[in-house]
Amino acid sequence: MSFGKFREEKEAERPMSSTSTPPPITSTPSGQVEAFLGKGCKVVGNLSFTGPVELDGHIEGEITAKDRLTIGEAAIINAKISGAEIVVRGTVNGDIIASKKLSLRRPAKITGNISSTNLSIEEGVVFEGKCSMNGPAVTSISSASGTGVVKSLAGEKVSASA
Repeated sequence: MSFGKFREEKEAERPMSSTSTPPPITSTPSGQVEAFLGKGCKVVGNLSFTGPVELDGHIEGEITAKDRLTIGEAAIINAKISGAEIVVRGTVNGDIIASKKLSLRRPAKITGNISSTNLSIEEGVVFEGKCSMNGPAVTSISSASGTGVVKSLAGEKVSASA
């Protein structure tokens, strides 16, 4: 029977084949995630992430991310969300604050207020709430079709055309 060192020496002697499992990732290049919560998971409470993360489960509470946060299509989020760069494809009930960039991509459904200095809303997204960009209310939008209607914080409808 052998433990530890002998086993490590034997593994070091074997050449890596193309079917071998790669070693765990210790640092993540741009675009990779460090944490993932799948669609079969449910979390109630406060979540805090320092690296890139993707959420596809059911979450209730509060989410804070210092890096890229991706809300997947299967996600159902009932939480206040804050982060640097946030991409939403799922369902969010709660306020979203993005310090760098907020991207709402179809088939996202957002019910709550959003705030970001850089906002992108893809055609087909459902958004119900107030929007502020760097403080003041949004009074115009740009969309893939080039036209749209936004309701400002003051309540009047504003037409936008790109």
